[in-house]
Amino acid sequence: MGDKAILTEVLEASNLTEAYVDLTAKQLIKEIRHVGDDFAVRYSNLDDRNELGEPSTERSPDQQERTFTVDEAVEALGFGRFQLKLSILTGMAWMADAMEMMLLSLISPALACEWGISSVQQALVTTCVFSGMMLSSTFWGKICDRFGRRKGLTFSTLVACIMGVLSGMSPHFYVLLFFRGLTGFGIGGVPQSVTLYAEFLPTAQRAKCVVLIESFWAIGAVFEALLAYFVMETFGWRALMFLSSLPLGIFAVASFWLPESARFDMASGHPERALETLQAAARMNRVQLPVGRLVSSTKAGSESRGDIANLLSPDLRKTTLLLWAIW
Repeated sequence: MGDKAILTEVLEASNLTEAYVDLTAKQLIKEIRHVGDDFAVRYSNLDDRNELGEPSTERSPDQQERTFTVDEAVEALGFGRFQLKLSILTGMAWMADAMEMMLLSLISPALACEWGISSVQQALVTTCVFSGMMLSSTFWGKICDRFGRRKGLTFSTLVACIMGVLSGMSPHFYVLLFFRGLTGFGIGGVPQSVTLYAEFLPTAQRAKCVVLIESFWAIGAVFEALLAYFVMETFGWRALMFLSSLPLGIFAVASFWLPESARFDMASGHPERALETLQAAARMNRVQLPVGRLVSSTKAGSESRGDIANLLSPDLRKTTLLLWAIW
């Protein structure tokens, strides 16, 4: 009797839409019970539901015309759990970078004792590392522009890790120079982690978050000094090299959980991938993306790749030279 009463009330409702005309009595009763007991609630938004009670996939013309860009989506994301995860992963990369840099000054005395090298030869070890970084920075930038930030970052840290381990196996000085140069070549791609991190930061938090990430470099330097204190005297400089390369390997594995840059996916013609990344970030931050369709912030065909010469253009020359001097 209760079911008949409910069904009678439904059939007599003036706002029953045509979408519900062909439903059986059992389906109507199930729908009413699913929505609730309040009459006003039961019949609200019936036009927005299909016959199975699921949200309608059809959009109004107004919704179909609305669009949003990656920048607008990032602003809507704010700073939440997604950005916090990126902060930790990016910080890990900077810690590994700092450990490799600190390693140079810590092993020089040990190399002089074992191989009897001069102070000039000790300086060559540092020179090879920084030369590799200088030569590879542009290379890794182009790799990331073509294949994606995540792939370039993963590959560069793998190179640095493997070459770091091989450095610890060097039979003599000049082999060590060769492998340290290749280690520097891999380290040259580590700054791409900050680029990827910054692309998911809203404007209000971008500057301070990028600066705070630099604190991980100091943490890595202190950790390397402590590691040398406990390892060098007992196990030697080779063991220190092996252990110092380990964080790079850990980050290379962890980078598989890094999201790809949504901007890169849009620029490479994969808006569906960019939308999936942004939707995953929104779920993690428990926020809603803007309503509409994701579009590129530039007109088709108007987007072009940057070049090193652009850094020395009249508008950017002063800033570029100052940043080079600081680094």
